[in-house]
Amino acid sequence: MITQVSAFEAVNGVQSVSVGDDIAGVRVGAIRCSFHHRDASYGGEQYMWRGRWACLAGRSKEEVETAVAEDGTKRFDYIHVAPIRMQVE
Repeated sequence: MITQVSAFEAVNGVQSVSVGDDIAGVRVGAIRCSFHHRDASYGGEQYMWRGRWACLAGRSKEEVETAVAEDGTKRFDYIHVAPIRMQVE
């Protein structure tokens, strides 16, 4: 019996993310960004860059805020974009 399926898919070519974008089947409705003070990697893949920003984009504010449970379980589909340069319009 399968109780959970989670997949990681690299989305190449994403240079920016904005509300309303459709990226890999996820219609972006909310974005949360954070600044990283250290490098970090998991499974040989770097996902945090010291001194750079990373953003998590999802369908809604609620999904972005609760996309990953405290135990690391993925609750909702989301897009993680890192490193990213912040641009305010």
